[in-house]
Amino acid sequence: MDIITAAGGGLAGGALGAAFGALGSILNRGLGIFETREKRKDRQLEMAHEVERWGHDLKLAAEAREGRIEEAKQALAKADAEGSWRGLEASLRAEADIGQSWPWVAAVRALTRPVLTLLLWILFAVLFLSAVSGALEAATAAGVVRTAVETIAFSASTALAWWFGDRAPKRDE
Repeated sequence: MDIITAAGGGLAGGALGAAFGALGSILNRGLGIFETREKRKDRQLEMAHEVERWGHDLKLAAEAREGRIEEAKQALAKADAEGSWRGLEASLRAEADIGQSWPWVAAVRALTRPVLTLLLWILFAVLFLSAVSGALEAATAAGVVRTAVETIAFSASTALAWWFGDRAPKRDE
């Protein structure tokens, strides 16, 4: 009987071991599934936090960009205002450096620019009217007239813009 008891005890112990093994395996699987669910929830929370953080970073970057754009606009406006005054300042300094001279020399110097501007516009008008009326030979003068008209037009408009350009004093806003 000892053999049967021993064998039965061994079988019972083996069965009990198998049952506990199966139960442990089932519990292990259940805990694995639970851990996986928890990891997924943690990952979803992390992702939601990342999305929220990225949205905040994007908002900050957009605000910073808007600030930089506004600063650039202000700097550009300031540079434009300063640039129009630099030409006038240079012209006034050059005029002041000339010093005293004979009255007729001062009169000629004062009239040179306006007279030159007027003559450029008259010359431009004569060339234009000559080209339109056909008084010039088209075969030989077309290139010369085109170049002369473009050059005189550029010179006349530059002189006109220089004299009547924006030199108004700045307004305090």
